[in-house]
Amino acid sequence: MIVIFFILLFLLVYTFLLYPFLLRNWAQHNKIMFSSYSEDDDLPEVIILIPLQNEEKVIEEKLNSILSSNYPREKIKIYVGLDACTDNTQSIIESKFSSADIRIIEFLNRSGKPEVLNSILHNNIPSGDSILILTDANIIFSKDTIFELVKYFKDSKIGLVDANIHSLRTLNHQERDYWDYESHIKYHESIVYGIIPGPSGGCYAIRRNLFTEIPKNFLVDDFFIGFSILTQSYKAIFNKDAICYEDVVTSWREEFKRKTRIATGNFQNLWHFKKYVFRFNALSFVFISHKVLRWKTPFILLILYYILLLKYTLFILSVTLFLPIFDLFLYTFGIEFRTFRRFNYFIVMNIAVFLGFIKFLKGVKNNVWQPTSRK
Repeated sequence: MIVIFFILLFLLVYTFLLYPFLLRNWAQHNKIMFSSYSEDDDLPEVIILIPLQNEEKVIEEKLNSILSSNYPREKIKIYVGLDACTDNTQSIIESKFSSADIRIIEFLNRSGKPEVLNSILHNNIPSGDSILILTDANIIFSKDTIFELVKYFKDSKIGLVDANIHSLRTLNHQERDYWDYESHIKYHESIVYGIIPGPSGGCYAIRRNLFTEIPKNFLVDDFFIGFSILTQSYKAIFNKDAICYEDVVTSWREEFKRKTRIATGNFQNLWHFKKYVFRFNALSFVFISHKVLRWKTPFILLILYYILLLKYTLFILSVTLFLPIFDLFLYTFGIEFRTFRRFNYFIVMNIAVFLGFIKFLKGVKNNVWQPTSRK
């Protein structure tokens, strides 16, 4: 029992602390160099695909940020997939961007983001050498975002480039801290291995001819698309200079539902790509270290808790009751003890992962998402 306890504890320490620490040190001595375009080169054609549903509050700013880019305007084509929109999104595009090369594809029935992507790429965008940028309506580009996403595709080994999304507003520091933590890991994975196991769904670029059709009812399309590219022996990297901005303020309830949904999709992806866990190569090492162990954390925590409960029953029960009450007491009086806040965030996040696993076991019958409410 003691041996199991320390093995499981080591796995937690490894995936959350030791692996990022080792990556940071390896990155100082082992950097992969990729060739890149300069702004004076003949840059490739870029196709920007925006699947959305009722985004009248952000679509104008989104399209303006694309059209004001430093990237050559004649090299940019924009496709907007309207997933059964019932607001003014379409009329805003048609009235304010009539002179731009924006193609609207309407879906009369709610289809979900993966099906919108599959349909448009199968029926409307021919395969070729263009670079495809997949992005959400609320992700606002900087003037250099498109060029920074595209420049490393000069290297024939690059299949995917992930953007660096900055949050303008957030309800809690813990979410922002975790996002920064993840970005640092992906940056170091990029320069050590040229492998990131899943891009940020809000904005990333791929080679058009590497897109793989997303399976029916899959919830996390970005991981599936990105990992499929890695399985084709291409590199996937995070470019910290490909900066864009997200302005979303959600409630804890909405954030918890989002994390549960993502967790459900992660287990779908784990099951689909399970054979790559045991390949004993760089891809499987990064996959296990960064993702698989994270997705198994709720179960590791439950076993550790059970072992401790057997040995220190009264103490563990007291701590279990005391910590949430003490954290709530501090929060009520406006006192933020960041250690407690982070611990609370960690536990809540893993509860969402556990619930996501239960939903995965039950089976996903519909992948239509409910868009986040915009302020």
